[in-house]
Amino acid sequence: MNKLETITQLLVNELTDFEANVKRLENGLQRAEDLKVKFDLTPIDNLVSELKSFQQKETEDREVYVNRLNRKLENAKIYPKWAVITFVVSIFIGFSGLFFGYRMHVQTKNEKEASYQKAVATYQSHMGKFFDEYPSAKKQYELWIK
Repeated sequence: MNKLETITQLLVNELTDFEANVKRLENGLQRAEDLKVKFDLTPIDNLVSELKSFQQKETEDREVYVNRLNRKLENAKIYPKWAVITFVVSIFIGFSGLFFGYRMHVQTKNEKEASYQKAVATYQSHMGKFFDEYPSAKKQYELWIK
């Protein structure tokens, strides 16, 4: 019986140790559940505040740039005033020159036509006088025309 008692005693000791370990495990689990982990957020808070200040500075810089750009666009003109005036004046002078040239051409053409008509009338009058003075020449002329 000695062996049986020893084995029983060993089993009882193991069970007692097992129960003690289970109790320690339960206590450890309970402490772990009750334990609240606190994180140190101060470095993160500093980074967040730096990021916010950087963001605010960049926003202000962007607004200043956009305002300056808007002012420049409002004051911007595609062409300078003097260039527009010069262009309009040169167009006016060009059209005036073309009109003057056309008028001179028409006037010269009309004068040529009038001179031609006057010359024809003078020629006919001269021929009429000539044929009146020399009727025989008129007969020869009429034969020549036919």
